[in-house]
Parts: sequence; structure tokens; C-alpha cells
Amino acid sequence: MSADDPDRLDEGLANGETHAVVSAATERDGDAGRTDTGDPDADRAELAGLRRENVRLRQRYEALREGQYRRTAVALAALGVAGLLGGALFPPVRETLVVLGAIGLFAAAVTRYLSPERFIPVGVGSSVFGAHAGNHAAVVDELGLQDATVYVPDADRDSVRLFVPEHRAYALPDAEALRDTFVVTDDELARGVAFDPSGGGLFDEFERSLDGPLGDDPETLARQATDALVELFELAGAATAETDAADGRLTVRVEDCRFAAAETFDTPVASFVAVVVARGLDAPVVTEVAAGEEMDFAVTCRWEVEDGDGDGDADGNESSVDSGAETAREVEIPVTGETEAETDER
Repeated sequence: MSADDPDRLDEGLANGETHAVVSAATERDGDAGRTDTGDPDADRAELAGLRRENVRLRQRYEALREGQYRRTAVALAALGVAGLLGGALFPPVRETLVVLGAIGLFAAAVTRYLSPERFIPVGVGSSVFGAHAGNHAAVVDELGLQDATVYVPDADRDSVRLFVPEHRAYALPDAEALRDTFVVTDDELARGVAFDPSGGGLFDEFERSLDGPLGDDPETLARQATDALVELFELAGAATAETDAADGRLTVRVEDCRFAAAETFDTPVASFVAVVVARGLDAPVVTEVAAGEEMDFAVTCRWEVEDGDGDGDADGNESSVDSGAETAREVEIPVTGETEAETDER
């Protein structure tokens, strides 16, 4: 099949020979790059022509694919109508024919309105999100804020805000103050910036897909979050979770992360886990991300444990996060990568 013959190209597309067409166009493009005609204007014109032809072929392929789905939908709808008519004409097998007719009509509707979908390559999505995350990281860096991320639920709006505090020992602002990007309050300890987390949109999709209520305990939330990361969004090849309700801690280990990296600000995997925990427990969650080998990393979410929550330790003492804080809403932020000894020395 020659790339110079449009009719044969259309015929090839109709027969599903898309690879041959693309290969032919690519071969000509490569030949144009290797052949020096001595006329730059002619070379540019030929290249422009090849690009237009490539666009036309893509559009033609999309039209043929959509036409195929439409024809399939029409065929299924016809079978569905035939089944319903058959049920009316043949009473002995009416129930079977009516069921088949209903299935045919339902399949026709699904095929017509849900297909085909458009998918964005992971590389494109990563590039777009990388710029978004880089801008947020630059704001945090230039303002001299802490290397900490606190995901705070807003019950009135059924949402979560990502708060980055100015001070190491900080106080959480109220929900209204967190709705601003630059959080400037009378309490100096409650100042910082607040963003919509990247995991917020993922949580909305996740919540719509749930076949039951969102969990309200760490174990259930860990199971729901890891299942969504692997099965629903396919953001990771594998994810395992460990929980310690008495200590207010949940850790998710991610393998083969397919979108963004551990070093990315508000990386989607960590952000989604934090939003799930914050919404499920209705409590602020401090998140740390520890990078591992290649695309593996661990996400640790911590929250305050109120007196009476949890089972306590072996000695009967209640475990609580940030028990040395000055108030119930003031905490000492653990910086990712620091050891406990380094934190104590400060």
C-alpha cells in the first residue's frame, strides 16, 4: 500500500491497517530528512504536506473507530428490540426473550455513550502535574516555610486543604482561614499557605466508586486506600499498609509508582492516602514521604490520638501523637529524613 494514494490509505484504515499507514508516512518523513534537494522551500512544503496527511489519517482513524462503535450499538439495539418483539410473539419463551432483549438494549446504550474513551499518556499527565507541583514547591521555598504537609478536613465543604506552616511548632488555623491560599492570622503560629491537595480529585472519584461507606478506622481506610491505588487508579503496581491506631500512625509502602515521584511536592499517591485518612477519621493528618529504591517509597500518616482512643501499650499507658505539645492543636513537626536523636538535640 502506497502512502501517496489517499484512496488506498482510506481502504487500509477501514481494514485496520493503521500500523502500515503510519510506517509508510514515517518512512517518507525519514526520506525527506535524508534527501537534500537543495531547495529548502520545497523540503519545508513536503514536510508540511506530510504532517497534514498524518493529521488527516489520524482523524480518519478516529472517525472509523467511532463509526464501528456506533454500528455495534445499533446492532445490539436491534437484537434487543427483536428479543422484546419475540417475547410478545412467542409466549412460551417470553421470559427468556424479554431478558435477552433488555440485555441487548442496555449493552447498546453502554456501547454508544461510554465508548470510545480518550486516554492521556502517563508522560503527558506527569509533565502537566510536574509544573503544577513545581510552582507550589517554589512558593513554599521562597516563603521559607517548613518542610511539612498537614492535610486538614473541612467538614462544611466536604473537602480537605493542604496546610504548610510557617513555624516548626505550629497551631492549626480554623477552617475559614484555611480557605485562603496565604493564611495570615492574628496567631503567628497559625500562619502559612494552604492549597487544594492533588489527592482531592482522586478522592472524589474514589468515593463515587465505593460500594459501601468510607471507613472510619485506620485498618479499613488503609485497605480501601491501597485497593484504590492499585486497582482503581493503577497509580502503583503494589501497595501494602501497616497501621497503629494507638499511636496514631498509618504507613503505606508503594512499589512501582507510575505517576510522579516521592520527591514531588504533594505527590498524588501520598496526597490521596492522606486525604482518605483525613476524611475518614475527620482529623488533621501530618504526612511524611520516605523515598526508597527507584519508584518505591513509603507514605506515613500521623494524627493526634485523643485520651481514651486506642488500646494503649503493654504497660497500660495511652499512646498519643505529639504529647509534648503546648496545646491540643499545637504540634512539633517531624522533618522527613531526620532521626529522633537529631530532633531531640534541637
